[in-house]
Amino acid sequence: MTVYSTENLINCRGLDGYETPFGVTKPGRAIRCGIPKAPTENDLRILRSLGIKTVIDLRGPAEAKAMPSFFAGSDEFDYVNIPLLEANPSLVGKPFSMAELYISSLRENRGNYADVMHLIASLTHPFLFHCFLGKDRTGILSAILLSCAGAAREDIYRNYECTYELIKPFAEKEIRERTGLIWEKDVTRLKSDRVNLIKTFEFFDSEFGGVTGYLQEIGIIGSEISSIRDMLTK
Repeated sequence: MTVYSTENLINCRGLDGYETPFGVTKPGRAIRCGIPKAPTENDLRILRSLGIKTVIDLRGPAEAKAMPSFFAGSDEFDYVNIPLLEANPSLVGKPFSMAELYISSLRENRGNYADVMHLIASLTHPFLFHCFLGKDRTGILSAILLSCAGAAREDIYRNYECTYELIKPFAEKEIRERTGLIWEKDVTRLKSDRVNLIKTFEFFDSEFGGVTGYLQEIGIIGSEISSIRDMLTK
């Protein structure tokens, strides 16, 4: 897994380096991150060097309106907003677990999951996908993409688990300086425990026979899954 030395694109890393039956996932194909602030010129240089052409914003429309994306209206990048959750799921006081929130997202936003998968399957160039911190909405999509590639679940869990350590310095600084950007008062609420994905995969398995079954249920055909697999591994 390559972690990129970006500044305002936090938790910025590839889905590369994972063994699959089709080969090791390749660097620079699919880049995940969070974008709580506008990218710096250094960040943009890194994206250009990777050949990023498409930016997929997974935030809800209210979030995208309140904090418009730097990439919206860009002549250099194709920007698409496909919401997987309306509000950042780290809000204090939510009366449900993160796993329950993930499953709710997958149930209630099936059309949007279909849209984002159709889009990714159609791409012939590297792309960036993100939410606010790159943990939850981005984490769900990362798990689905790595599943399409044939990555082992243990590797998918590890890819998710390392999120907390990557976002922790940023979150602690924002909380310490009281910028208001991070609404959590306790940074440990931002942890990325593997149990969240374990229970999400149990949902896929019990109701659809796995991730592929879920994708087929929402209208993703076999050739599209193959295109995503090939994009990540070939």
